[in-house]
Amino acid sequence: MINDKVRQMILEKFNSPLKYPQQCEALAMAIHEATGQTLGTTTLKRMLGFVNGPATSRPSSLDIIAQYLGYPDYDILSKALGDDCDISAFRVVENIDSADLEAGEQIQITYHPNRVLVLSYIGDNRYVVNESRGSKLTKGDILTIAGFYVGFELLVSDVERGSRHLGSYQAAKQGGLTSVEIIG
Repeated sequence: MINDKVRQMILEKFNSPLKYPQQCEALAMAIHEATGQTLGTTTLKRMLGFVNGPATSRPSSLDIIAQYLGYPDYDILSKALGDDCDISAFRVVENIDSADLEAGEQIQITYHPNRVLVLSYIGDNRYVVNESRGSKLTKGDILTIAGFYVGFELLVSDVERGSRHLGSYQAAKQGGLTSVEIIG
């Protein structure tokens, strides 16, 4: 998500309120007309807070926004705004931390497109995969995960498959996890 000052600048230049996610399509066209660059409507929806997504945007996306606002790149826009362009922020994130679970508890996580994992916690930040739909992880894999955060990528520090350690694994790179819940 972008900060409030940059959001306000976008609204002023666009000269129209953005109350609904569908309006991001018109904004995307305005940005393309002004810059010759393409910024997807889903990216704009995430940046403007209409949908959950990564806490930070890609530098290339931020540069397109800066160009739309009349700056060569986002670094120069940030410097022009000074303290008003702080890209760090506290926010409440739906999450499950492994340290809060007890052995035997099951969780379900989902992410796009239509991916579902059901995991059983076995202790020490480790989970066994009970069900995997659409994921490269398979039933029986042992995963080492510190926590699950809606809107952020799934980061697995180690995957054990049988007697082999496959290394780390990253999922939900586009948009992050869409849900996390304890199911039993």
